Amino acid sequence: MDRLNYQHLYYFWMVAKGGSIKSACETLNLAQPTISGQLARFEKAIGSKLFKREGRKLVLTENGWLVFNYADEIFSIGHELTKWLKGASPEQSRNLKVGVCDSVDRSVALQLLSRALNAKHPPTLCCASSDAERLLQDLRLRACDLAILTAPPACSDHNSTCSHLLATLEISLFGPAAKVKSHSKDFPQSLHRAPVVLPIQKSPLRQSLDHWLETQGIEPDIKSEIGDSELRKSVAASCDALTFAPTDARQQVRQRYGLEVIGAIHGVEERIYAVTAQRKIRNSAIAQIIGGVDAR
Repeated sequence: MDRLNYQHLYYFWMVAKGGSIKSACETLNLAQPTISGQLARFEKAIGSKLFKREGRKLVLTENGWLVFNYADEIFSIGHELTKWLKGASPEQSRNLKVGVCDSVDRSVALQLLSRALNAKHPPTLCCASSDAERLLQDLRLRACDLAILTAPPACSDHNSTCSHLLATLEISLFGPAAKVKSHSKDFPQSLHRAPVVLPIQKSPLRQSLDHWLETQGIEPDIKSEIGDSELRKSVAASCDALTFAPTDARQQVRQRYGLEVIGAIHGVEERIYAVTAQRKIRNSAIAQIIGGVDAR
């Protein structure tokens, strides 16, 4: 295909948005055979099925999702251009789709996102939380503009993504106020046999903590292993256990979960990365979050 037919792309986009050919026909005031025929020509031109039928519903295929998210970005920017030609600032209507890994502390994520939200023309933020694998898949399918992760993608993703180190966080041990005094004494050896809630084993933070515990000769009583950072703190508070979180989040951890800092874990850090897709369309809100950090 030498040139993309944007009329066909637009019809496909309207069918995908509405969930059916009938919905697109009603919106566009066109006959169903017209939309069906144009959609069939578009699929033939690109050499890929974009929909599959599940019962009476049309469901996007994986390629369909990729095309849809490109189309969504293309026509959203076209809408911005129209507004700009009428005198409005395009910056005021730019959307920012962000995926935050569930292992990232929410107060840290908010602090990073505030770089864009506090700008003169803040974006319309659409934010979702999931595991790193799903967020990288969303990046590949253009379902999100930016993923905030605790580790850069694997080498296999380097050709399709770009990683930026946003922050390096000191980690501290937190616990209920009643346990602070007893565990602060003789810290960190006071952690031996103490009840703890840890991150899941495959996470970078867990790997660093396991190494630190081993070098200190500490064997805690592991009560739970939880990937979600907020659920981990909530479980620790509910079962009167200890857990680990960024030191900078101590105010939010105290207010929300009633957990206090017992001591800093020297030598253990958590790195936060912004991961973007390698794309030509630029979003100024992403640049505000990344700032002047180098791509990796």
